[in-house]
Amino acid sequence: MKIGILGAGIAGLGVGYCLKKAGYNNFTIFEASDKVGGLARSFKWHGFDCDLAPHRLFTDDDEVREQLLSLTPMHRLRRQSEIYIRGKWIQDPVNAIEVVMKFFPRESMRIVWHYLFRDKHPETDFESLVLNKFGKGLNEFFFKPYSEKLFGVPANQISPVWGRRKIRVGGLKDIIRRKSRLYFKEFYYPDQSGYGAITDALFTHLKDEVKLETRLVGLEKSSDSARYYCTIQNGEEVTTEYFDVLVSSLPITLLLQMLGKTLNLSFRPAILTYLLINKPCITKNHWYYIADGEHKINRVAEFKNFAVNSLPEDKTVICCEITNTEGYSVEAVINELQNIGLIDPELIIDTKVVKIPEAYPIYDLEYENQMDEIADFCADHPNLHLIGRNAQFLHQDIDEIFGSGIKIAKQLIQQNKLVEVSVT
Repeated sequence: MKIGILGAGIAGLGVGYCLKKAGYNNFTIFEASDKVGGLARSFKWHGFDCDLAPHRLFTDDDEVREQLLSLTPMHRLRRQSEIYIRGKWIQDPVNAIEVVMKFFPRESMRIVWHYLFRDKHPETDFESLVLNKFGKGLNEFFFKPYSEKLFGVPANQISPVWGRRKIRVGGLKDIIRRKSRLYFKEFYYPDQSGYGAITDALFTHLKDEVKLETRLVGLEKSSDSARYYCTIQNGEEVTTEYFDVLVSSLPITLLLQMLGKTLNLSFRPAILTYLLINKPCITKNHWYYIADGEHKINRVAEFKNFAVNSLPEDKTVICCEITNTEGYSVEAVINELQNIGLIDPELIIDTKVVKIPEAYPIYDLEYENQMDEIADFCADHPNLHLIGRNAQFLHQDIDEIFGSGIKIAKQLIQQNKLVEVSVT
């Protein structure tokens, strides 16, 4: 059986690695870029290891953790993260009691009043979900402005699914137990080369199976068999190859369009702005969020705080993520950081900009219906497997995506009796 893997990010490389580790080699990984890693890649800049925006690796899955730790040495870090809102810093994730205390009396009284006397609404959208759980005060204080900035969609046009997955205030049970993914206290980070060390390590095992700068430009399913015919372009050369099974981490909208299925889904782009600053550090946080709607920056990561290796002692690098890209400029980002009181523009030595066309799947009100349509469509394509956040149109962390790769590899091996060896 011949397997084609589309995309050499953590998802595609993870599937290939597990297949090869199990003794199966009849697969090819295609990557349009000249680099592997996708959104999980890193780069060296002025002596610092820089990730593409902040990531996190936190898992209770022993198999996933052991496999990732076997790929590259990592250390555990105690999470440090805050949220800047209305001129003050608060914990991340938000603790409702802290908000009441820090913003007493005006905002506090409003938040408490609307919480105690909140009405119940049918949870048809993100805003109604938040109103039911926390009331109007906390919604307008935090949830509504940040979510609208992130997605560029009014809060009442965002799916409630987003709130159930990613809401950044714990309920009473979470506050007591602190055991959900929301409240993870520690996470893993590679000793060298950032999170890209993971995909680099995967690539060392898969160099013979990966074709870089090779793009999928056409896709057809055979009418008389389960095979897929992929039209592949590398430079000026265009070829067609068949595969019995396809594993794809390409954006779901692109892949299904090639198969004749149009989806009403869209992605939110992001611009990452890296600043080299002539100062030992900005904060002690690994990352922090800028929650107010009037600020365009979503979050900031300071890579020096992740590292254990030797770095320039007198300098630091931060990465600012912006999804509200209208009117974007490096100067505007610097001005926001200055207004917040984080940096002195005179200390900035260099800047770097990276654009990500499909950074976030947008959870709009069509999300659930579209997911049902995708499930129905894929039911007719049992040899097509979707993996990763863009292919599954789902926000996932590195460990979740890698875990999905292990699962798909095992499934392919078991269903098709490829080898008798376990992938663990």
